[in-house]
Amino acid sequence: MSCVVEGALLKIVIGGGAGFIGAPLGRALVAMGHKVTAADNLSTGFRSSRDKEVELAKGDIDQPRFLARIFDKVRPDLYVHLAGQKDVAASWEDPATDSAKTVGSFLGALGACRTTTVPRVLLVSTGEVLTPPEGGEEGPLDPLMPVRPLSPYGASHALCEFYLDSFSRLLPMKTLIARLAPVFGPGQTTVGEGGLIGLAIRQTLLKSSQNPPAIPGNGRRMRDYIFIDDAVEALLHLIIKEKEGLFHVGSGILQSDRDIFLSVGKVLGTTYPVHYQPNPFPETEVRALGHDRLTLETDWTMEVPFQEGIARTVDFFRKAIQ
Repeated sequence: MSCVVEGALLKIVIGGGAGFIGAPLGRALVAMGHKVTAADNLSTGFRSSRDKEVELAKGDIDQPRFLARIFDKVRPDLYVHLAGQKDVAASWEDPATDSAKTVGSFLGALGACRTTTVPRVLLVSTGEVLTPPEGGEEGPLDPLMPVRPLSPYGASHALCEFYLDSFSRLLPMKTLIARLAPVFGPGQTTVGEGGLIGLAIRQTLLKSSQNPPAIPGNGRRMRDYIFIDDAVEALLHLIIKEKEGLFHVGSGILQSDRDIFLSVGKVLGTTYPVHYQPNPFPETEVRALGHDRLTLETDWTMEVPFQEGIARTVDFFRKAIQ
């Protein structure tokens, strides 16, 4: 349970509130005494007995009338947007669907904000909206650097950021953008920005020496992965402390794709050699978001080291596969 305690209790609606990040965020907020409604169509999210204290409103967020009815009933102090298409590779394969799910859902939410006043909006975005300059240093990226996405996935999230800026000039609401580095941990799948970790674990658990784990690409791609508990705690700090503006949420510690497979093998005690397979899509090789402003303006600290997070995620997958 979070130790963040500040201000009055809130009424909060979470778009995508049954997802990998939305569900534990909702549970944590309820545990702190806040009233939380999860708006989700359950196409990728799911509910468990642990979510019973979080009210579920099932429907499609890209339909403004759906969220408008919820906003009219709940009169939220805050809307948190976590809905959208979650996989970078899928955005290359079908960019129209990626845009419809990501941009469409957020426009639906902003449309609902036009009919019912929502004082605060938190958009959870991604580091994929940024492309580091060639030859740049491997340190954390400046949140204020120009937005320049490489993938359709990043482009969709960049559009959401631009739309939020536009609507904030029209509507009486305070806004916050939290760009997350790839998030991993128990509850994740093999898709999404942190999906490579799930893929590495699943492949290592199931494959034999005749069919060893295979890394998409050359293994040198690097990201500053962050464990799910730390990501949720960061969002809690930003929410409760009523922050505004743009924040990066990452560990600040780069891990390569090869590091991931080797770390999983270390936890499982395997000795399979790591193989590589072609990656048909271009990717930024090195990107770290860090948490400089987050640490400076809140008392958030990262609690779960990468290797411990891998061990806990391996345990989750092992139980799920059994």
